[in-house]
Amino acid sequence: MQAEQKRFLEKRFGAREWHGHSKHGRRAIKGFNFEQWEVPGWKLQRVQHEHQAKRTTIHSLWSHGESTSELLAVDVFECSSVETAHDQVIEALGNMESGVVERRTGKDTPGDVAFGLNDTMVLFARANLVVLIRNAGPSVVSVETAARQLDRYLLRRL
Repeated sequence: MQAEQKRFLEKRFGAREWHGHSKHGRRAIKGFNFEQWEVPGWKLQRVQHEHQAKRTTIHSLWSHGESTSELLAVDVFECSSVETAHDQVIEALGNMESGVVERRTGKDTPGDVAFGLNDTMVLFARANLVVLIRNAGPSVVSVETAARQLDRYLLRRL
């Protein structure tokens, strides 16, 4: 990402308020995997791991029961630190093609910092992890419950 674009995104999404800060200090989650997390009503279809220098990305696809039209894509970026995770949040925001993504700050908002697009996409960071949950099938389903459940699972891991 170019420096100018990064500065624009940091300003647009108020990064000064949250970048580099976690409610859990420097604590980190290592070795995340989806095999230990369950989403009631959803079934894990596939998982793919991608290893890079400063992060591991885990891509997964979930189906709602036996339905092939209700799908969720859940990506987890396991970063080396909170700062790196928050840089990944900025990167993910820069890759989104919607101008209506907004920061979420409500009581039930997952993560240390979160962003969303209606109830069809949630991006949040918890400690050193970044989670992106979005619709991946032809039928639109809410991602909110899955995001909160995954965040509760991450909190137990911390």
